[in-house]
Amino acid sequence: MKKFKAQRKGFTLIELMTAVAITTVIIGVLIGTTRMSMDAWQESRDKARASRLAKESMEVMARDLEGIVIRSGNDYEWLYAKMDGSEQQGPHSSAQLNNPLEFVFLTAATDRYDGKIGTSDDKGGDISTVIYKLVYKDQFEGVSSGTPFPVFSLYRKLINPDETFNKYLAQTSIQGLTPSDEITDPNNFIAENVYNLTVTLVFEYIDTNTGVLKQKRVPIMTSGSSFVEVSIKGDEVQTPGSSETLPVDARLAGAELGIMVLNDTAVRQLSVPSLPDSRVKSIIKENSHFFTKSVVLPRP
Repeated sequence: MKKFKAQRKGFTLIELMTAVAITTVIIGVLIGTTRMSMDAWQESRDKARASRLAKESMEVMARDLEGIVIRSGNDYEWLYAKMDGSEQQGPHSSAQLNNPLEFVFLTAATDRYDGKIGTSDDKGGDISTVIYKLVYKDQFEGVSSGTPFPVFSLYRKLINPDETFNKYLAQTSIQGLTPSDEITDPNNFIAENVYNLTVTLVFEYIDTNTGVLKQKRVPIMTSGSSFVEVSIKGDEVQTPGSSETLPVDARLAGAELGIMVLNDTAVRQLSVPSLPDSRVKSIIKENSHFFTKSVVLPRP
């Protein structure tokens, strides 16, 4: 009686190639889907981060403005704002800050003395000075020896009441009293990727001809406005370099803040040198987020 051996049958070459091809297609689809999901997640994260930075920055500035201190009947300066293009404004000439703003004013800041009000660290007084400055700068310049990585940065320098009393109060000019490198110290950094910061001051005054209360909006910016510098003193509002003037009795009634924040994708793309202006505008349009906030100041 013959014994028959069981035949062992394996995969043919064609079957193996077919299986490999199908597996490759499935892996390709999975990789593509994963990449799309990661890109969507990255875009969503960048947008959320940009929104948070903008809103936090505006809230801090709004809180400082709500506590602004301006006393009439003197020639002292209480607020000064200007466009300052003296420092580097961007990675190259096609991608520069629209409004390199420096903004200084006196205020009853709530975080004076690092919030240790009423303790032994409180040296007295309630009028502080705050300085906001928007520049293109490496946050850790002079601190780290690594490769420089400048970004569009917003800084807030808080000067406590004791130093304000000695240096800023009762001065006919409060501009330039603190060196730029002190303002842009890493400890004063509050937000990155801020590409545009606009401040519009709203003044109220009585029309001498009609006796009607009127308002005048004064946008401080480099383009589309004649106001690139504003100084509020106790007896008048000055607009140096502008053909427009404000009445002597004009009172600051409010402010409108606008912040444009770029996401990380835009910052990376704008760092490429020699980009045409049209490409820069396209990148900013597709990867920026703009937020506004109105601040109503208390009436005297």
